[in-house]
Amino acid sequence: MGIGGGSVTLPLLFFALKKFNLPDSDLMHIVLGTTFASMILNSATAVYFHSKRGFLPWKIVFTVLPSAILGPILGSYVATLLSGPTLRFSFGIFQVLLAIYFFLPRHKRIEVIDKPLHPLALNIPTFIIGTIGGILGIGGGIIMVPFLEMMGVYLKKAIGAAACTSCVMLTSSALGFLAWGLNEPPLLPYQVGFIYLPAFMIIALFSILTSFLGVQVVHRLQVLSLKRIFSIALAILGILVIVKD
Repeated sequence: MGIGGGSVTLPLLFFALKKFNLPDSDLMHIVLGTTFASMILNSATAVYFHSKRGFLPWKIVFTVLPSAILGPILGSYVATLLSGPTLRFSFGIFQVLLAIYFFLPRHKRIEVIDKPLHPLALNIPTFIIGTIGGILGIGGGIIMVPFLEMMGVYLKKAIGAAACTSCVMLTSSALGFLAWGLNEPPLLPYQVGFIYLPAFMIIALFSILTSFLGVQVVHRLQVLSLKRIFSIALAILGILVIVKD
């Protein structure tokens, strides 16, 4: 479906860790850092399959690599400076907008332009996407796909490039939250930086298993119906993250 796992993982992890009664800001920082770290393995698996099928435009990936690394590092740092309510509200609003995006049908086809893309035209938006992703708890792939498609990249290659850059962004964001969190005393056992290791290992394992189940579900259901059902779930999770105290 092209929906990042963090859109579901982050709110569920947020509700799971609330029972520890952590300060709101520390809770969101741990949730963000753990979410990023736990999605890396799943994202790397997606990159492998896209590469195996020949849908990875390496030239585009290497072009945006600096921005895909630096943007999320900046975003993770900015996130550590923001309050818990601000982070919750920002993520919740993004979830609702994402839900609307997937719920509404899109009929307009974008013309594929088979020509080299200017590095600045790729890197500036990628840096912005990475920075926003580092703050909101998303890998960036969900924004990179429509951006690359708007730039005239063939859809399947846009998805492959987005998967690869998302993997890089997730890694950069996770390392950022790991580094910034080392300056703070751990509030949970087995916490390293802003990454809670037990949750990281459980989510990483299940994300691999559910990725294979997801493929089976998509092949058995109509994609449009599945996206609309999932968009409603995203909106509900986003609203709950905003209003839950």
